[in-house]
Amino acid sequence: MNDVIIKADNLYFSYDDEKSHSLNGLSLEIRRGKKIAFMGANGSGKSTFFLCCNGIHKPSSGTLYFNGEPVDYSRDGLLKLRQKVGIVFQDPDNQLFSASVYQEISFGILNLGKTEEEAKLEVERVIDEMEISPFRNKPTHALSGGQKKQVSIADILVMHPDIIILDEPAAALDPRHTTMVNQAVDKMTAQGITVLMATHDVNYAFEWADEIMLLKDGRLMMHGSPADVFSNRTALAQTNLEQPAALQLFDSLCKKGILKSTLPVPTTLEKLEQYIAEIPVNSSVTTTKTFAETKKAILVVSFGTSYEETRKVTIDAIEQEIGEAYPDYVIYRAWTSKMILRKLKKRDNIHYDTVTEAFRRMHSDGITDVVVQPTHVINGIENDLMTQEALAFRDDFHSILFGNPLLTTLEDTDYMIDAIHREFPDLADNEVLVLMGHGTTHYSNSIYAALDYTFKDRGFPNIFLGTVESYPSMESLLHMVKEFQPRRVVLAPFMIVAGDHAQNDMAGDNPESWRCQLEAEGLPVTCVLKGLGEYKSVRQLFLNHVRDAIAARP
Repeated sequence: MNDVIIKADNLYFSYDDEKSHSLNGLSLEIRRGKKIAFMGANGSGKSTFFLCCNGIHKPSSGTLYFNGEPVDYSRDGLLKLRQKVGIVFQDPDNQLFSASVYQEISFGILNLGKTEEEAKLEVERVIDEMEISPFRNKPTHALSGGQKKQVSIADILVMHPDIIILDEPAAALDPRHTTMVNQAVDKMTAQGITVLMATHDVNYAFEWADEIMLLKDGRLMMHGSPADVFSNRTALAQTNLEQPAALQLFDSLCKKGILKSTLPVPTTLEKLEQYIAEIPVNSSVTTTKTFAETKKAILVVSFGTSYEETRKVTIDAIEQEIGEAYPDYVIYRAWTSKMILRKLKKRDNIHYDTVTEAFRRMHSDGITDVVVQPTHVINGIENDLMTQEALAFRDDFHSILFGNPLLTTLEDTDYMIDAIHREFPDLADNEVLVLMGHGTTHYSNSIYAALDYTFKDRGFPNIFLGTVESYPSMESLLHMVKEFQPRRVVLAPFMIVAGDHAQNDMAGDNPESWRCQLEAEGLPVTCVLKGLGEYKSVRQLFLNHVRDAIAARP
């Protein structure tokens, strides 16, 4: 039997009449029963290739093979292909169309010619596997995002496909539903189904996948095992990816002589922890440097702001409280926004260090151990770049530890919901609080949608969270706020500082500002220009992250 289930031979596809190509000569082979993670920057061609595999798109040139035969694009040929190759879309609303959950899952298998009794047995099996029973009779439009994703996967599983394609399966899900989707993927692979998954989660792909397909500009840039692909820093940099945490730490510990590089590469932090636990207590570790004196520092890294007053009550306040809590540490500052740093230098002749400059300064000052605490809200692009800049200096310090950004764990999310609720105790049931986050093209942007959902799940239907530059957008929030018919809307930034976005995009006089858009709909608006850094509870959460980072020191 041919081991290759899908083969792409020089595929081209364009969305704009050949002016540019989403697939640009893509050639690859997918072997039966494998778990393959497709990775790359947005626009690299992952979703387009998936739609070709399912017959939704037909390549403009080149040949796609399934089970050794060219794909037949006739009506019957596509029907047979889609019985064997199922796709779960990133947005489940593009997939679900039946009136109820049970009807939705039943639709496909009944169209395969199964009897009602046979179909019922299969549908019940999948409903049980995917934990859908509590909402099996609900209308599909009334489901939460996580529930819709469960039903979308059940739609495909009930058909017994040879291949399941998952396009960003955990996008915009809260942590509980992300875990549930990951468990469903594990069940598929245990059944021998070939699973193709587009994901930006390098840690999950490192642990889960048999192979990584790294795409760039519609071509296959690199293909190999997770260890091979994620060890190639050049390829990762070109596709906006970072190394998995377990691999970063393993490499660092090997360079310091703490672990042997001959050990099998650990794919999880738990496996790496096992390696460390097996080091004899009385073993002597030889490192490339010794330090006669320990001198510790905490580097507080912020995006920055050109608004002095909000800086004093946010970034300055965070740094001050960290310094008071850890008097044995020297406090350093670094900002990541090059634009703000240039503006301050030109306008006020003030210089703040970048991360690289701060590390050079600390090294010159004789610092031996550094804790890096970001004041970023999420683990986004700024945090990734900060980590890369810091790790470039790992050979110059005895240790470099990292505290988490504000929202990293499920506990952080619960903490912030309570903090927001306490900050607005007078918000009436017929009033709405709209929080403005920044937003990013980074995959971590999903935390905003997840938090917006979790507010409702925790019993706060009148609290909404959107973003300036991504999803949920003001456009998506506006109709939901209007449907709520609030007596008043309170607008507040979900950013560390109440800077330019808060002053202008949220509360400004421009017709496109959130305040003006809401007022144009006849809604009374009150703006609260108070950054998250002004909340005592938020500063405490950063202190907790510093504490946890220090506690992790070997």
